[in-house]
Amino acid sequence: MENEDRRRAQVLSSHNIEELRAFLKEKANEPAPQPASYRMGGIVRAVFPQLSELRKRGYSLNMLVHLFEENGLRITATALSGYMKKLNREAEGASAIEVRKGRSRLSPPGSQARGDLAMKPDVPL
Repeated sequence: MENEDRRRAQVLSSHNIEELRAFLKEKANEPAPQPASYRMGGIVRAVFPQLSELRKRGYSLNMLVHLFEENGLRITATALSGYMKKLNREAEGASAIEVRKGRSRLSPPGSQARGDLAMKPDVPL
């Protein structure tokens, strides 16, 4: 019975819409709620600008890992490097999906998938 009520189309007045607009406008001016907990990728993303600045100043990945450890966070240099590479790509505007392991997903002309043979067209010399 309750499920049937959900399926019916709701008809709202313009007053309801104006109330919703006012409510959403009010929410847009409030700061976004912060998550109760973060995963390591979220932590690296949150402090990425500071990490990038430290890297520019000459900090190595191992030095950054020690800074994390001093604050009670465990991360390997490999994991930190991976997160930072992904965030650098995003900052540069390249999608992490388009770029994998330094290669674009599109194959260069003349390349084939493994096991596929292709004949090249005759080219006049």
